[in-house]
Amino acid sequence: MNFSTNIIKVYIGLFLAMFFWGFSFIATKYSLNFLNPISLVLIRLIISVIFLFILGNSLKLLDKIKPHHWKWFIILAFFEPFLYFMGETYGLKYISATIGAIIISTIPLFVPIGAWFFFKEKLYWKNLIGIVFSIVGVVLTLLNKNMEFTVSILGIVLVFIAVISAIVYTLIIRFFSKEYSALSIIAYQNILGIPMFIPFFIFIDYQDFSFNIELDLWLILLWLGIFPSSLSYLFYTYSVQNIGVNKTSVFVNLIPVITAVFSYFLLNEEFTIVKFIGITVVIFGLYISQLDYKKS
Repeated sequence: MNFSTNIIKVYIGLFLAMFFWGFSFIATKYSLNFLNPISLVLIRLIISVIFLFILGNSLKLLDKIKPHHWKWFIILAFFEPFLYFMGETYGLKYISATIGAIIISTIPLFVPIGAWFFFKEKLYWKNLIGIVFSIVGVVLTLLNKNMEFTVSILGIVLVFIAVISAIVYTLIIRFFSKEYSALSIIAYQNILGIPMFIPFFIFIDYQDFSFNIELDLWLILLWLGIFPSSLSYLFYTYSVQNIGVNKTSVFVNLIPVITAVFSYFLLNEEFTIVKFIGITVVIFGLYISQLDYKKS
């Protein structure tokens, strides 16, 4: 395989990852009409784990966890999938799919802040400028066409909990990610995350849960478990390994755009000029934060 063919595959996989993630907000928002958040996430994770272990065993890509890494995998599972999906899924009960996607897309902006705070890594002006632009953009998306703030504060806070958990997850995983395949990390963190949801399912969701799920909802749950919860992470990690984190992170800009477009057509979400400007400003902020100012 020549270099150009490999790069084409990288970008195709990367675009599919963004599409799956962007569309997952719509699928999640729709599924919440029929399932409680914990039930939804638990089913999604079980499907993901089954798929990843079948795929990993067939391709011989599942690595064994080293004994001294077990505690780190448990910590990873606590932040993602447990805390991340608790924040994101409960948050989507109160805010639109588009706003949820916009907030989640700011994760790459705040990772350098976390690295600076915890590890004293150098922080560049482009990171701070990108954050300012994106915060302004997020605020604009929260306003209606009359420039009034009508979005649930609780929903915003819950989704930002998901953002914080993803930042912590990213900072932790950097220490041993090179020792395991991407498939192994995702499979193990998901399977370790499942027991964390079970007590909440028993005490909160069990009484309202019914196994009599309609076929169309099962198809959506299968899609959520296989594509955004599994394949997107594999495609994204593969892209980081081949073209670097900066070029890969730029594609995160696509997530809120995909969500906004499909939410308008499928969920009948309002798409005002103010929201369009807000999305544009957020994307501009993300783009600035990923610019490479180094001279060749």
